[in-house]
Amino acid sequence: MLTLSGSQTTWYPVSVSDLEAHLKQLIQPLSDYKAKQCRGLQKNIAYSLQHLEFIARARTDINMSAVISNQNAKMFIIITCSVMEAIFFYLLRKSGKAAKTPWQSVKKVTGQSFKDNDEKIKRIDCEIFENVNPEIYDEMTFDAMCKRVEGKDLASLTNDFYKKLPHLRTLRNRVHLHILKDDTETDYISISESDYSLAKKTLYLLLTSSLFPVTKEGLFSYLKG
Repeated sequence: MLTLSGSQTTWYPVSVSDLEAHLKQLIQPLSDYKAKQCRGLQKNIAYSLQHLEFIARARTDINMSAVISNQNAKMFIIITCSVMEAIFFYLLRKSGKAAKTPWQSVKKVTGQSFKDNDEKIKRIDCEIFENVNPEIYDEMTFDAMCKRVEGKDLASLTNDFYKKLPHLRTLRNRVHLHILKDDTETDYISISESDYSLAKKTLYLLLTSSLFPVTKEGLFSYLKG
């Protein structure tokens, strides 16, 4: 429970149990994704959703400097993308559309350096794979997950939803503070209030989609504004 300094009123975000109940409509045990894994995934998503609601409330109730407000918006976008990634991860597993490979890495060998014809020092490394049966899940980036969910129409969402994802994926990469060319690509310049609104709207569309048939009133009201 949170209380602003000098205030008698208290506030608390939507409970984890209510959020878990919502997520359980989709996230259920699979043959290769057990009940304990499902509970862990539900809880991690619920914790993140509580954090998002807190960020939204703080941006409403606290007079922040432009920089701090912008950094809160950035964090909101990054967490939003993490929540969508987690839901897409499960959705791909459930639908049998997650990437798989029959090859498992067993050893990486560092080669000897040598001087090539251009007189530059080079090296050839080797990675050894073995064939496995059954196939194992291959790691997928958030970008790959988004494209596969859209391509297979796994979430039954509108084109408007998918059109918003590339921009959010780009903004999520701002978690890497060092990736910029110069001082014209800072967070303060690259992230706007409209980006924050876009993240809220996109997440709301996903959490209230047909993947979750019933949405308790007020559960995601902070995403509407």
